[in-house]
Amino acid sequence: MEDERITRIARALCRSARIDPDSILTSGALDAEPAKQAGNPTTADELADQPVPAWTMFRGAALTFIHSHGERIISPL
Repeated sequence: MEDERITRIARALCRSARIDPDSILTSGALDAEPAKQAGNPTTADELADQPVPAWTMFRGAALTFIHSHGERIISPL
């Protein structure tokens, strides 16, 4: 359930930045830490080898949003 919430918020943040959440990032140089926090235990090398959707670069911001707002959000996004 938490992964779904992170994904929903990250996709919304990506859209708010006027980026298509499903577009593929051309650079595979991503920080592995947000992926590990979101429950995806991958290494940086594995991330660099795979095409990554654009919304994944907003995972850290989505986690920050969830931790900042906690239970104050009543309705699902």
